[in-house]
Amino acid sequence: MTMNLYQLRYFVTLAKEEHYTKAAAKLHITQPSLTHAIHLMEDEIGLSLFERKGRNVILTKYGHLFLKEIEPILLHLDDSIDTMKEIAQGKETLNIGFVRRLGMSYIPQLISSFQNENISFQCHTGFSYNLIHQLKEHHLDVVFCSYVEDQALEFVPVVQQEFYVIVSLKHPLAKYEEIDLKEIENLPFITFTKSSGIRPRIDHILEKKNIHPCISMEIEEDEVVGGFVGHDLGIAIVPDMAVYDLLPIKKIKIKDLEDQQTFYMVYLKENEKSKAFYEFINYVKNVIYY
Repeated sequence: MTMNLYQLRYFVTLAKEEHYTKAAAKLHITQPSLTHAIHLMEDEIGLSLFERKGRNVILTKYGHLFLKEIEPILLHLDDSIDTMKEIAQGKETLNIGFVRRLGMSYIPQLISSFQNENISFQCHTGFSYNLIHQLKEHHLDVVFCSYVEDQALEFVPVVQQEFYVIVSLKHPLAKYEEIDLKEIENLPFITFTKSSGIRPRIDHILEKKNIHPCISMEIEEDEVVGGFVGHDLGIAIVPDMAVYDLLPIKKIKIKDLEDQQTFYMVYLKENEKSKAFYEFINYVKNVIYY
């Protein structure tokens, strides 16, 4: 005999109640039925899961181990059943991922304006490459990030941001509204790590202008780049972001620069998609914020 789902639920309930009569009442079965089901489980496993303690029963060390393994599985199963019921009722949760710099304005604005009480969101942040990986592993439905070469993915441009040089307010360049990139070539340069989706764009800008910066440090997060620049530890090239307006830095336009940072809505080309998915991506396509 192979134990069934009912027996597993009986086991978890008895482990919580520590009393056969109370557990049976909670399960709406008779106490002898519960006792029989637990004995069958123990016979199949070959180990005692409970031991008597007065009128109560408590888990043995093997029972604790079994509970640790079984309980999360049952919780996950219950969540999955609830999700399927919601979908059957026309309700669905979309898992979306986005780079943090879009979480300051674009994503909140997008979700706020998307009016559908039957669709909820679980939001995840990360670097572009990590988000793409999660998308391809089917952990995410849609991601918003930088471009990554991949034929299996559909990229829809949704946001464009201009690049600026940022310096501390006490930096000599802070008096200018626009500069040529030649001005920064010999200055300590703070840039993003190579795992960041924005790093290739910044490197491209510098290469095109034949600028060889003196990189003093590489940083992952936008806010941290701004913080280090604000303390006059170097200058940086960054896309326009609201967070920089809150820091003691000066944004300076770059002379004769046509490059912009483009962010994309990304999803798998070949994949079964829900009604909620199509409703959301079609909405996004119609409200692109350039």
